[in-house]
Amino acid sequence: MMGFVKKRIVLLVFLILFCFFNVSGDRADDDEDKQVAELRNKKNSGLLISPILFYLPETRIAYGVAGNYVFRLGDSNREYRPSTISPVLIYTQNKQFKALLTGDIYLKKGDYHIIADIVFQKYPDKFFGIGSYVPDEQEEFFTPHIFGIEISFLKKIRKHVNLGLRYDFQKFSMIELEEGQLLSKGDIPGSQDSLLSGISLLANLDSRDNVFFPRRGEFCRFTARFFNKIIGSEYTFQSYRLDLRKYFPLFSSHVLAVQSIVQNQTGTVPFHKLSRMGGQYVMRGYYEGRYRDRNVVVLQAEYRLPVFWRFGAVGFAGVSDVAHRFRDFKFDNLKYSYGFGLRYLFNKNEKMYVRFDIGFGKGVSGFYFSVFEAF
Repeated sequence: MMGFVKKRIVLLVFLILFCFFNVSGDRADDDEDKQVAELRNKKNSGLLISPILFYLPETRIAYGVAGNYVFRLGDSNREYRPSTISPVLIYTQNKQFKALLTGDIYLKKGDYHIIADIVFQKYPDKFFGIGSYVPDEQEEFFTPHIFGIEISFLKKIRKHVNLGLRYDFQKFSMIELEEGQLLSKGDIPGSQDSLLSGISLLANLDSRDNVFFPRRGEFCRFTARFFNKIIGSEYTFQSYRLDLRKYFPLFSSHVLAVQSIVQNQTGTVPFHKLSRMGGQYVMRGYYEGRYRDRNVVVLQAEYRLPVFWRFGAVGFAGVSDVAHRFRDFKFDNLKYSYGFGLRYLFNKNEKMYVRFDIGFGKGVSGFYFSVFEAF
């Protein structure tokens, strides 16, 4: 326990040094923001390269490098939103490796939006079982190789509203299991090698005033995913997910952010595709995937306020649970999460923050150091 506390203190000190190192003066940072703005106003804005450093309970210290090639497709610089191609390489203290290539392309003045992801990762992870009542003693380790491709095509049908399709392909190869544990028995779907192929229907409504740090507006996303042997999948299942977010501007730049998630799955769902809670975005404090099942419900809120200079603070709380069927949810078994965090504004132009959060749940806690808000 003392060692874990010391690690938290060291990382907090590093965060403070990181903040001051990157802003030795307002003038230098303002010049950097102007350069970013100038890049965006050019038709071919070039390549930006930046280091990556974060800490999550699932990865511990992680580091790497990311590139961001910004460009516009069209004759008018002002009418076309900037498109990006972004390669990312990450390695973690838990010996996890991830290579990702993302394309985010806008066509016809933003009327058409194409998103493509290609990923390869070796990701040692934990499995606790399926359901809401699995004990800590059931924890086991496994390591898969994952190769995946996702391609989305969205069409704007009215202001703030987009509809589209997505194709998902994933090759999941299990390379290491704990002998004598649940996954090694081979009875759980997905515990062996598997190939998944699916088509999704997407519907988005996004009226946020800023993608990275919204102060007002709403974000609604509905996703219906269909995996079937007809299109090459070894498992047949369906997944329906609704993600609702609302942002309320309050006095003196304070913001109340609220998020609700409901996900339902049917068919034979591989364990690594089950609905789950935990991690840096949903119910901070719980290990991501600590609880997983066919269905999940989440309700969480965060209060964000400025403190001084470029620093801010947040307080957050939430409730969630997983279940095999919706009628199996028990109000007295809901998992709770709460915590607080610090924010540092490292890019004024885009409202991008470094975040430091500590989350607590039922007998668990988690420390998070990364960029961008949880929701």
